[in-house]
Amino acid sequence: MIRQANKYDIDKIIEIIKDFASHSKNPMAHNPLKWSKTYLIKVLSQIFAGQGFILIDEEQTGILIAIRTQCFWCEDIYQLQEVMLHGKSKIVIARLIKEYVRVAKAMLFDDEVQEACFGSYGDINLEKFGMIKTQNLWRVNNG
Repeated sequence: MIRQANKYDIDKIIEIIKDFASHSKNPMAHNPLKWSKTYLIKVLSQIFAGQGFILIDEEQTGILIAIRTQCFWCEDIYQLQEVMLHGKSKIVIARLIKEYVRVAKAMLFDDEVQEACFGSYGDINLEKFGMIKTQNLWRVNNG
């Protein structure tokens, strides 16, 4: 079962994020030994306060973090963006994605966000979760 995490899950969330960073090819993950726990708790607290949500499975082996951001050129327009997905199994990851889509659709219906996006490293097909591919994301190569 997937549920929305809360402030009582912070230590486990930090543990999962560190596991993500140590196994990720994402250059933004950096070295977890350089992280500030105080800063990470601050960011997680902002998410819990309404800037987004964190989904976690009951076994606490996977998480999906999504943030709600304001549109650059329109004051009252918001986008939901998945920013991190990590799990120990493909089943947990699929359940997290399915719950993200469910929550995102509810937020779209309630007009809390006007768009919900999901990024991926690789050319995976998320159509079976009710998503459509809209763009490719490219990163500037520094070297």
